[in-house]
Order: sequence, then C-alpha cells, then structure tokens
Amino acid sequence: MKEQDLITISIESDVKAIVEDIFSQLGMTKSQAIELFYQQVALTKNIPFKTINLNEETIGAIEELNDKENLNSYNTFAELRQELGV
Repeated sequence: MKEQDLITISIESDVKAIVEDIFSQLGMTKSQAIELFYQQVALTKNIPFKTINLNEETIGAIEELNDKENLNSYNTFAELRQELGV
C-alpha cells in the first residue's frame, strides 16, 4: 500500500453540509471526493473545472455588491434612471 498523508482544511459550515450531502447521495465519503479531486489534478496537471481570472475592477464591483449596508436600492426603474441621470 502506498504511503498516505493527512490533510487538514477549514471550510464554511454551510458549504460543508451541502457538499457532504451531495457526496452522500453519490455514495462517496469526503475523503474519497478529495482524493478524486487530487487524482484528477495530478492526471491533467490542471484544476478540473473552468476558472475565471477577474480584474481589479470586477473584484471591486463584487466586493461592493457584498457590502449590503452600502448597496443602493430603488423602488422603481424610474428611480434608478433618475439617479443615473438618464
């Protein structure tokens, strides 16, 4: 049997619960799923899903959207248009 290493990770509790439920439905343990991910990366020399490189402007816009306290809201489309001056 090949030597094995132990990996310790931290992940958000809600994400963990959702993903572990999916693994269970697939008949997999989280260890098997992580092993599968690692095997695929080793085989392809790449991450096994599409990645997106975001520029600074896009990252700033996403962070702005996540700041709910400073997010503007409008009751009508006309209010938005008025705010934008169109």
